[in-house]
Amino acid sequence: MRQPTVRLLLAALIAFAPLSANAAGHGQFSVGVQVVSSAPADRALLASVPTPANATVMAVNRGARHHVFSGTLAQAADFFRATLPASGWHLVQLGGDGEQSQQQVWESAHGRVVVRLQAALGDTAATRISLSASAKRRGV
Repeated sequence: MRQPTVRLLLAALIAFAPLSANAAGHGQFSVGVQVVSSAPADRALLASVPTPANATVMAVNRGARHHVFSGTLAQAADFFRATLPASGWHLVQLGGDGEQSQQQVWESAHGRVVVRLQAALGDTAATRISLSASAKRRGV
């Protein structure tokens, strides 16, 4: 579950707590919540996303992976548009100006991946590639 959903569930539980305490005393009402972490599934999905051969990992955190790519933004964008469809991904959203930045949102049967590309400043052909993934929840 996403954090806003968890917050909404907790707010509902707090709002109904006085009712549930009274009713539970009479054996009429009980409430339980189980929050399942999606982090392992998100990390596995993120690990399955290919990057250009000459992209070097800069940082990896809980839900994202960041690379520096020795090439232009257009070359990086072309790599993902050529590679991801062969793995079952389809492009659902494209944003940015295309010269200095671009965002590609891809979906598959396994989840969603956001590819953010940012061109380096100056006369260098380097691009920052940031990937984040959100796996589809099973049974939801």
